[in-house]
Amino acid sequence: MSKMLFLKAKTLEQWREVAATTHAAQYDRLLTQAASYADRLPPAEHPSDSITYMGMAAANLALANLLSDDPAYLETLRDWLKVGIGYDHWGKARMPDHDLDAAWLLFGFSLAYSWVGDRLPEDERDALVAKLRLQGERLYNFSIEHNGCNWTKHFWQNHNWICNGGFLTAGYALAADDFDTSAWIEDALLNFKRVVSFFPEDGSDYEGVIYWRYGFQFLLFPLHLLAQESGVDLHDNDFMRYSFDYRLAVAGPNLIDTANFGDCHDRRSAHSRMMLYRLASLYRNGHAQWLAQHFDEIGEWEREGREGLVKPGLLPEAWVDFVWYDPTVALEPLDELPTTQVFPDMGLLTTRTSWQPDATYLAFKCGTPNGARGWQLGQAIDRQTGWSTIGASHGHPDENSFILMRGGDYLTVDPGYSSDKRTLHHSTVLIDGQGQYDDGGYDVFKGLDPNWGGRLQNWFVAPDMTYACGEAAGAYHPDLQLSQYRRQIVRIGGDLVIVCDDLASLQPHRYEWLLQTDAPAEIASDNRFIFKTDKTRMTVTALTPTIHEQRETVTSANPTSAKPDWIITRTQQTLVLLPPEPCTHARIVVALDLADTDAPAANVSELDCVGGTALQVDKTVVAFAQGQARLVVDGVFSADASWFVTNDANFSAGDVMNIWRDDQLTFIASNPVDVTVSTENQTAIILAKRQTWVSLAITPATLHGNGQPLPFQTNEMLNLVRIAIAPGETHLSWENAI
Repeated sequence: MSKMLFLKAKTLEQWREVAATTHAAQYDRLLTQAASYADRLPPAEHPSDSITYMGMAAANLALANLLSDDPAYLETLRDWLKVGIGYDHWGKARMPDHDLDAAWLLFGFSLAYSWVGDRLPEDERDALVAKLRLQGERLYNFSIEHNGCNWTKHFWQNHNWICNGGFLTAGYALAADDFDTSAWIEDALLNFKRVVSFFPEDGSDYEGVIYWRYGFQFLLFPLHLLAQESGVDLHDNDFMRYSFDYRLAVAGPNLIDTANFGDCHDRRSAHSRMMLYRLASLYRNGHAQWLAQHFDEIGEWEREGREGLVKPGLLPEAWVDFVWYDPTVALEPLDELPTTQVFPDMGLLTTRTSWQPDATYLAFKCGTPNGARGWQLGQAIDRQTGWSTIGASHGHPDENSFILMRGGDYLTVDPGYSSDKRTLHHSTVLIDGQGQYDDGGYDVFKGLDPNWGGRLQNWFVAPDMTYACGEAAGAYHPDLQLSQYRRQIVRIGGDLVIVCDDLASLQPHRYEWLLQTDAPAEIASDNRFIFKTDKTRMTVTALTPTIHEQRETVTSANPTSAKPDWIITRTQQTLVLLPPEPCTHARIVVALDLADTDAPAANVSELDCVGGTALQVDKTVVAFAQGQARLVVDGVFSADASWFVTNDANFSAGDVMNIWRDDQLTFIASNPVDVTVSTENQTAIILAKRQTWVSLAITPATLHGNGQPLPFQTNEMLNLVRIAIAPGETHLSWENAI
């Protein structure tokens, strides 16, 4: 019997020592959780509901007994094991013996065997071994017999990780017995090697934040075992390393609420203390360590333990909290982290005004099913092998959609879990009532070829402003002949979001622009709508000619067929804006102004603009070019930019070579760049694709680029400073000449 799975970093004596010292809080939670099982034995007959919780219960009871030597925990464990062993099959409503229930029980019961199997009476130990062998064979044999379909080759899906993790753990626990489990171990090892090599380097997971919380642990579990038991360390890859960055990015201003793209049981149940501990320890990530402690201090772990909808849940993870906690990782608060983060593979950008709980937060998504890397790799693997590797059923047809929050207020929302996934549930666009991909049903991506998908085309981050652009024409059926669905979205400070959509087709369509909210709109005028939440009023103003409709949308889902009676239902309000008549080309520009509920609304007006569309919101002017035309607003600016933002002493522009402001030449570049300049703060950011010369209307005494002194030439006649800019992002700062 392979003993001490997960525990080999220390001797038993050392584990008992830290239980009394550095891990005292974690140990106390373990004993409390173990004690809770004494008076809630599972039913003697297999219930219709999921039994995954039984695996974690066995692990908690076994570790509590191993560390404390208290026989009460062993007695309770024996009772739980007898019930589980007595079930003829593991799992009832969904794929008995061949899916999640079987895998979770194999995992937890195998740990109990590896830790305290020698403390069980011989007949009970033999019965446990026989059951582990039987269930392990059933699960492993299914993976062989169904090789290439179902979860067996769904490398990007949580069922694959959990099931392989289940028979891998049983394989290690039984390895020292006369039952040969080497095939289980080798197949699982090959599977996880493939998984970590196929995932994107940016750490994102297309399944969304809730399934990250549920499934990612079954990458952490097997990788830990493989490193300790087989000496194969798969942790050194960027997907695992940057997974915390993805998890943090989809946390809202209070770090608890989430940008719930994809199937999500609710907007909160997405946190796991033990996973934060593990990522902190593996990668010396002080931010993960800080977040785990922060949630302790504000009572979030207690709330999640009580209310969390992802099962088995937070409290049964007590044994892993104890094992994975590493007190040597120093806490690092989040304040110094970037407030905008981009995950190109998923097509996700998130931006916030700060890391404070009252921040404004925007999440924008335009990507490819299964993630860009997984979509193309999966299609290539399937063509080569005949397998079916893409199980992207937890994704939604939601390209070019966004979620907006301010503090604890959700201003635009996503439906979360849905059994009937439709684009009409998201803040994006319908075309003649049709949504994206194979709209409707549970898996809207099944059978589609690699030509489908959207793309996060461009983004630019400046102090107090973030710009993003997505192209989603490829997410709609080719019969619509859509050649463009370009969405540009700009967050300016904490009070303003501008959306500019350009749609084009060879045939006329009814383009329906959708905005999803919790509460219906108050109609202030034909083009102005007001939404009120707890503390925030959002005023939505359509700048281009539109008519409007209001709809109520209801979504429902059964999050797991292993619990057939569990139905989640949500109701959303949908504001629909659309051009007055069907057309081939349409531009829809909408301003979302955010303010306290009792504050006056901003003054939003459209400006006369040559070459595009421009609007003014209080002192801020925002403009978007039409095609390749030059943007001109008389008396304000002229620029060959694709987009332009200006207020007072600051301006930002995209794909620009020259800018005039107040009839003065302000900026020149020898190649198109993205740029932001603050003459007030004496800073600039220039994003260049190639070596570029730029000229700026500044009068510096000294100039620095990315913290280093930067030579410059001065054109005294025009008060322009000429600078050589390297490819990439250059941060300029200067001190003005006296």
